[in-house]
Amino acid sequence: MKQVNDDIKFTTKERYSFTIPIFEAQLENVDNRALAEFSRTLRDTTEGVTISNRGGWHSKDLPENLPTVLIEFLNTLERYAQEFIGQYTGVNDLVLGNLWININGPNDYNAEHDHQNSVLSGVYYIEVPQGDSGDLHLHRGDTAEYFLGRYRNAGPFFRTTETVKPETGKLVIFPAWTKHSVGRNNTNSERISIAFNLVDGEKANAQVKPVQKVEQPQPVKRAATSWGQW
Repeated sequence: MKQVNDDIKFTTKERYSFTIPIFEAQLENVDNRALAEFSRTLRDTTEGVTISNRGGWHSKDLPENLPTVLIEFLNTLERYAQEFIGQYTGVNDLVLGNLWININGPNDYNAEHDHQNSVLSGVYYIEVPQGDSGDLHLHRGDTAEYFLGRYRNAGPFFRTTETVKPETGKLVIFPAWTKHSVGRNNTNSERISIAFNLVDGEKANAQVKPVQKVEQPQPVKRAATSWGQW
């Protein structure tokens, strides 16, 4: 019989290093209908590109002349990243760089990829149909899969993929170096999202240009934004 010495004391300090933080927020008071209309109009009037998308429509980086509803949304998103997420990362001066629209129809998906030349990346779901329209999959970047054996997926410590289900109004932000992919849209409807990169403001250039700001000639007094409720 194995003997256990209960007098042996363990003074333990748990800490995490090289973790993959995932920030999820459910947004309210966003005019998603107007954003969806803008997205479809952009698709009908401009040429898309093929990068990670397999099928579907991936816009080029959004142009400078954006509708006010979108600019206000992006400005608020940037402030959220600086004021709220900055509390966790210790970096509060990131700015929005390039951004683009994704419209995935039936059977469309996105292959595994990352977003180089960026610090944080994210997606906001403008319009999500009922059913399985394709989950966001974040992939572990080490070689754990060769070690886990039967413990794979036994808990968060042993997972190799983290899955985020899309919902209209959901915002997801994660490190730009995290490999990620999007599952196949198994519905008969389109899913619309806007993807973006947050970059070092000192290095922003023509390739990752910060978005324009909305000019407010007469500032309107508003209650302080409550990031914490998200």
